Amino acid sequence: MTAGALGPVVLVACLVLVLLIGWISSRGQESTEAFWVAGRSFGVPLLVAANVGSMLHGGAVLSHVGFAGHVGGVAVTTNLSYALGFTTIFFFFAAKLRRSRGFTLPDFMGDRFDSRLLRAWTALVVASTSILYLVAQIRAMGYVMERLLGLEFWVGQLVGTAIFVAYVALGGLSAVVWTNVVQLALMWIGLLVLAPAAYQAVGGFSSVMARVEAVAPGWTSPAGLQWSTGYLLSWYLLVFIAYSTRLELLTKVFAARDESVARRAIPWTAVVVIAFLAYGGLYLAAAARVLVWDSISSPDEAFPALVAMLLGPIGTSFALTGVACAIMSTTDSLLLMTGSAVAHDLLRRCVHEPRGALKSDAYYLKISRVTVVVVGALSFLLALPDVALILEIVAYALAIVGSSFFFPLLAGLLSPRVSREAAACASIAGGLVAAFCAVFAMREAPWALHVHPVVPGLLVSALLITAVTPFTPPVREEAVRLYFA
Repeated sequence: MTAGALGPVVLVACLVLVLLIGWISSRGQESTEAFWVAGRSFGVPLLVAANVGSMLHGGAVLSHVGFAGHVGGVAVTTNLSYALGFTTIFFFFAAKLRRSRGFTLPDFMGDRFDSRLLRAWTALVVASTSILYLVAQIRAMGYVMERLLGLEFWVGQLVGTAIFVAYVALGGLSAVVWTNVVQLALMWIGLLVLAPAAYQAVGGFSSVMARVEAVAPGWTSPAGLQWSTGYLLSWYLLVFIAYSTRLELLTKVFAARDESVARRAIPWTAVVVIAFLAYGGLYLAAAARVLVWDSISSPDEAFPALVAMLLGPIGTSFALTGVACAIMSTTDSLLLMTGSAVAHDLLRRCVHEPRGALKSDAYYLKISRVTVVVVGALSFLLALPDVALILEIVAYALAIVGSSFFFPLLAGLLSPRVSREAAACASIAGGLVAAFCAVFAMREAPWALHVHPVVPGLLVSALLITAVTPFTPPVREEAVRLYFA
């Protein structure tokens, strides 16, 4: 089913607009600082729009509805964990990260712990987990294109990937942020046009909760339809850790005008994100479970099917274009991070500068743009097979990132005593344990399904950073002075 003749017009107009923004932003992108952190020029309103746009990914809109519909309304109670994660960034991370003179999270890890190994490891984790994110977003784009334009699933994935790659490679962070502003407006328009039609079909909140409980007993219960208490608690932990170490959010801290802007943008970001997820993940998930669940083959199809049932061509066009914008607004940030991880963190800071090799900014910009294209193409190929639920893929990536960075970030910013060896052991071992458990969870090994992979990863990381620090020397004073003046 397509949205008729209007669907292509609305979506193509949106895609042309983001490409135009990318082209305009590319003018004057002659330095790496301008490309990766937009000259560190963002104030609070622009930073909030950029943060929200990059965090409300395709999973947050499309798969959040499918995921909550699948496991029950309990999935939305993780909003408290979102709030706690944002609070951690606000109080512990934002100001000191912005104080850093770097561009990226690997910059901070390498500088704070005076370690080339940690810089390279962090860049590797950023690049590899970003590809996992990208696979999820490209699959979400395929569902939207299939519904909106009537394209075959893989063709929709290809078109979406080409658009992502083009405007990020052209304009860098400036293009990402200004397109995020446009995309955020269209996301809200897309969801708001759906609200009256959903209310007419299933009634208000209490009405839809009663109806979903009738068709799926247990959907509104504290445990939901599938989760054990242990897995539910581990999911709460995952969301808290994930939003304390959310790469898109931490990376944009470096683009804030100053430390005050970096901190003040966080609470406003939290309010908008939580409101968005509460509406999309509870009310719309319940409506989808009542109205369309028996007609879809995958939970990820729930939101497009709900839109197609409730709205006419005009409303469907705006609603699904809003989802497409949500997908693009996260994917562009991920592509940019992989480009900077390879060009700046691996090549410049780990290979060239230690050897005294001087390269121009133009050289690193070229490498960054080539990386964006290569990673986009690789992610598209990996997205072609039928894999797990979109939000599950994202969750495994979040587990690896959180297990790798949460305790080194927290301990490293709270105490100058934490050593390079302790941070390296905690980050590498924690990330590898989480990745190992995630692989077996995707294969549905019974032992790996009791708790989320983030739990063993965090336990190993916490144990090592605590055990190794007392027996190793602290980082030299010159490296930590910036963070503990």
